[in-house]
Amino acid sequence: MISKENLASVVRRYGVLFALIIVFAVFSFMEPTFYSVRNILSIIRQASITGILAIGLTTVVIAGEFDMSFASLAGFSGVLSVILMGKLFMGAIPAWIISLLVALGVGALNGLVILFIGVPSIITTIGMMTLLAGFTKWLTGGSTYYSAKFPEIFPFLGRSFLFETIPMPVVIFAIIIAIYVVVLEHTKIGRFFHAVGGNPKASEHVGIKVRKVKFIALLISGFMAGLAGIMIGSLLGSGTPAMGDGYLMPGISAMFIGAVFLRDGVPNIWGTVIGSLLLSVLTNGFVMINLPFYMKEIVLGAVLIGSVSMVAIFKKGSIPGVNLL
Repeated sequence: MISKENLASVVRRYGVLFALIIVFAVFSFMEPTFYSVRNILSIIRQASITGILAIGLTTVVIAGEFDMSFASLAGFSGVLSVILMGKLFMGAIPAWIISLLVALGVGALNGLVILFIGVPSIITTIGMMTLLAGFTKWLTGGSTYYSAKFPEIFPFLGRSFLFETIPMPVVIFAIIIAIYVVVLEHTKIGRFFHAVGGNPKASEHVGIKVRKVKFIALLISGFMAGLAGIMIGSLLGSGTPAMGDGYLMPGISAMFIGAVFLRDGVPNIWGTVIGSLLLSVLTNGFVMINLPFYMKEIVLGAVLIGSVSMVAIFKKGSIPGVNLL
């Protein structure tokens, strides 16, 4: 017979997964087309882009810092790739590479300010978020940019399909998940991320280069934001001044929702993946059952507050990576 303690532990560890299954079942009952193969693939495709951004954030938080700039960086990177192809007639691959390098540069700049100047990560990245939002509006002139001269390969990362069935963002997301599971769980750098985030002073004492590890985490977040950005640009087929704005709260929420999954208050990759899927199911379901447009923001805000509160309870008032002083 299962004891109350064991049952509570199962609910606590797997509650997010149970919530995902229940929400999916409810929407499927309310709208039969919700569980069609086409809609499920659409849900997973949207979750893939949010998930890639959230995985970058998860890496930074595991290492003990925070990144508020990832969504703006995604928007900037996406717009930059579109401008390079449309206005400078650059090939898609060179434009994507340049955009990724710029995103890595932004991650490096965040790292320098946070780790070598000493500005708290949440303050630094809020500033970077605002800076990048301004540059994105400057690049687009404040309006949607589209060109009839985009390269033929331009839609590949966002709108193409593997075996004419699986959306390319889902394929890329799956590859990233596989790499992350191996790196975080089975390599030295993965153990370093967890050690540095858990106890930086003890890590320093045993010879781990704390600033180097945190710097790498911020670089990874920058790269993930850049990759997600060029995927968004490829999916939309254009560049907009607010292209990354809609991904900030979902990315943060997915990470905090995931922190409640499997490990009590500790961010983890599988949790982030489940969190991304849950949010995508919710937003897609709201559209399918014709809920008012403002319900997305209301529910997303409630989910974020609830998930952060759960993390705070598990961590006894400490929110991972969030330090203002």
